[in-house]
Amino acid sequence: MPVQRSRDPMRITTVERAAASAALGCPPWELGLCAGCGQLMRRYGLNAAMYCNVCRSVLNGR
Repeated sequence: MPVQRSRDPMRITTVERAAASAALGCPPWELGLCAGCGQLMRRYGLNAAMYCNVCRSVLNGR
């Protein structure tokens, strides 16, 4: 998955969005930002989460 160049989600190009959706195995419209760190992840649709795996492991490890 390509690294985000900025924290502004509007600056993600269509090529970056397509690459991220292919890497995550979901359609591009299911992508969104993690509520914890802002990383692009599968945020919407079936079996989606609010937090990425890293943030969830931190939150569960408290």
